Amino acid sequence: MSALIEIEHATVRFGGSSAWRRLLPGGAGGSAEPVIAVDDVSLSVSRGAALGIVGESGSGKSTLMRALMGLAPLAAGEIRYDGRALGVRRDVATRRAIQMVFQDPGTTLNPARDVGGILAELLGVHGMVARERVEARVRELLDLVHLPADVADRRPGQLSGGQKQRVAIARALALEPQVLIADEATSALDVIVQASVLDLLAELRQSTEVTLLCITHDLDLVRYLCDATVVMRAGRIVEEAPVKQLFEDPQTEYTRELLAAVPRLEVAP
Repeated sequence: MSALIEIEHATVRFGGSSAWRRLLPGGAGGSAEPVIAVDDVSLSVSRGAALGIVGESGSGKSTLMRALMGLAPLAAGEIRYDGRALGVRRDVATRRAIQMVFQDPGTTLNPARDVGGILAELLGVHGMVARERVEARVRELLDLVHLPADVADRRPGQLSGGQKQRVAIARALALEPQVLIADEATSALDVIVQASVLDLLAELRQSTEVTLLCITHDLDLVRYLCDATVVMRAGRIVEEAPVKQLFEDPQTEYTRELLAAVPRLEVAP
């Protein structure tokens, strides 16, 4: 299967420029030493695959995905999508093709608009469907993430955490992405709701054939959703393996510690 995402020797540094120094404690007189958030990382993801990127807070996993999204510039290395090198500036088609679902949808959904308006605006701005089809497409998107049609008339503040996360997923899917990044997409939810969102992501992977990248500290989530796993620590990849192999025969002490420490999320097959 061909690689859809290729990351080669990617490095992301924060704090090395004068602009960044002004944001650090001490202002312009702060330390000139950069913080290396991602350090010479290489990996590839096949079209239609599901990759879990695992590590503790500060391991660099979210920064790596922000670089893939064009939200964090590379200091070195290259990211390619479908064979094309990506910089921070992207054309509209590429921005649509790679979408992210963030940990807390409450911070990314406009609280002043109802869900139907949020989705309709996105569809209209990007010209995804004809104007007369927008309302029907909103209903289709809500149905795709198993939300009732009347959710379109509610504002985000009237929804539960699980419902808001489903709306965030629907919003990402509205742009018909080839790659969906889930950044700790279930960590703010209770266990029962986590399981339902995991089931939804697994179902969407099958029905839409989207390539799925899961950023998480929870190896049990990866075991349920993903084909392969990358384990990151201090900005570097310390282990990479198919999921079954990683669970049965972890090669590093750090991975063994993660397997032992993370609470298990039991999800029925």
